[in-house]
Amino acid sequence: MILKQLTVENFRNFENVDIDLTNRNIVFGLNDIGKSNFLSAIRFLLDRNFRRNGFMDSDFYNKDTNREIVITLKIGIADDEENDDNKKIYTMMSGAISSGAEEIYIQLKSLYDGEALMGQPNLFWGVDLENLEEIPSSQSFFELDKYFNVVYIDSSIKLEDTFKRYSKEILKGESSINEDERKVLSTHIKNLNKSVGKLSTIKAFEKELIDEYKKFKDDKNFNVSIRSEIELSNIHSKLTPYILDDKLENYPTSGDGRKKILAYTLLTLENRRLEERKINIFLIEELENHLHRSMQIALSYQIFSDDIFKYLFMTTHSSLIVSQMDDVNLIKLFRENTVVGKSFIYRVPENYKTLKQKLNQNLAEAIYADVVLLVEGPSEKILFERILKDKCERYESFGGYMLEVDGINFKEYYEVLTALGIKVLVKTDNDLKKVKGKTECNLLGVNRCQRLIGRREIINLSDIDPIRYEKDSNYIVERKKFVFSKLPTTIKRLKDNNIYLSRVDLENDLYEVIPGIMDKLAREKNSAKNGIDYLQSAKLINMIELCTSISKHGIDKIYKHERFECLKELVDLCCR
Repeated sequence: MILKQLTVENFRNFENVDIDLTNRNIVFGLNDIGKSNFLSAIRFLLDRNFRRNGFMDSDFYNKDTNREIVITLKIGIADDEENDDNKKIYTMMSGAISSGAEEIYIQLKSLYDGEALMGQPNLFWGVDLENLEEIPSSQSFFELDKYFNVVYIDSSIKLEDTFKRYSKEILKGESSINEDERKVLSTHIKNLNKSVGKLSTIKAFEKELIDEYKKFKDDKNFNVSIRSEIELSNIHSKLTPYILDDKLENYPTSGDGRKKILAYTLLTLENRRLEERKINIFLIEELENHLHRSMQIALSYQIFSDDIFKYLFMTTHSSLIVSQMDDVNLIKLFRENTVVGKSFIYRVPENYKTLKQKLNQNLAEAIYADVVLLVEGPSEKILFERILKDKCERYESFGGYMLEVDGINFKEYYEVLTALGIKVLVKTDNDLKKVKGKTECNLLGVNRCQRLIGRREIINLSDIDPIRYEKDSNYIVERKKFVFSKLPTTIKRLKDNNIYLSRVDLENDLYEVIPGIMDKLAREKNSAKNGIDYLQSAKLINMIELCTSISKHGIDKIYKHERFECLKELVDLCCR
């Protein structure tokens, strides 16, 4: 069974949104964009308890109760008829589905009833979207409610409530306590009730109660007995979870983090019991609240490795919660004229599996932005942050973000972010790579950019002097400048796509703009090197020194220069 698509029309803040799905879906977006409403649409469709009260007028888009709410879920079942969940679908729909069907639709429709002051949900299913049939029902219970189990978890989850519900479930069956245990417990409970009733405080209270009653009505035969009524049937309500400390001493669980983790544990235990009979759909909302980073990472491992979460919709603002994600559908909700959404099925590339956590966390930070500038590494980020402090200090609060790829291919970020409707700018070096055994260089930097926009790669640079290439760094710089000068059309096309290629690299670009400032810094540090070589000798440390000492005049020169046009574009997109 594969979740394929969700369409939501005229529901809350969604006029008409159509989102491609897969079985694990991560929903991103700014606050108040409708992430909770997105989950609510699924709950109305598949969760009887959520659906039973119907739709209020405020559930209709812009309170337009003349239009119908329509929520449609498409599910693929072509993968394997013998799949356990596919079997449940065939059993559930019986006459409404034929053998060999590839897709099914489950649809909710509701029109507002002005007299009843609510919209009654009506459910339909079938294999042809244009010819669906009503789902058999009895009052508010529909046939699909036998087969779908929606598990909604939000950040306000209470351990006490979850534990009581679960303990009641495990103790309610006759076989949960054997006969010997039942006899022993019954005896203990009977004796406990007697002991409670004999307490001197209880006896004194009985006497006070009788005396006070007789002030109202002098009834000589009136008497009161206060009794304890602990019973075997309600023993679950008296249970409390305890944790053993290092000395094996008991103390009640405390702290929001511990309580949340234990509550999540109970929920997974509870719903594992239903897997054979029902299809569990987990809806998880902002799991990270009140959790330490180590707990968030632990939850990420569990969520993305445990098969119980095979059908999942999760909203989050935490990069740690998604640090272990793989083979998931990223859904970004954003506002154009109305709220719309874009999705992208994200799989960690095989050669980045060992860097999965770093790749995922960087991606999750960037995915909330409207504009992302991708840069090579920390030197670029430090310099650009310093310039932006003067030019648009609050660029992040206006939807901008700077992400250093730091050893990870630009392409991995570029594809995901652009697919989700995020504007991506790129600043990268004009790298060359000598071809082993040949007098040629691969145009590494140029072709990196070409691949981002789906253009063919440019042929190698020929007639390279291998000896000078190995020994003379100035020769490599000269060759890079030569490549840049010979590709004006390519460079312009890249700029038109917001990809900014250095003429050489960051330090050489800077030297074109502020040579005096860079040389002066080197001299002040008692270095005989020029400004480029000094910066490159200890990139991060020396870049910090430059950014600390640079004047407003120097920053203005960098910001206005064509080599750093990416910064002006970022400011124009975010801050103006």
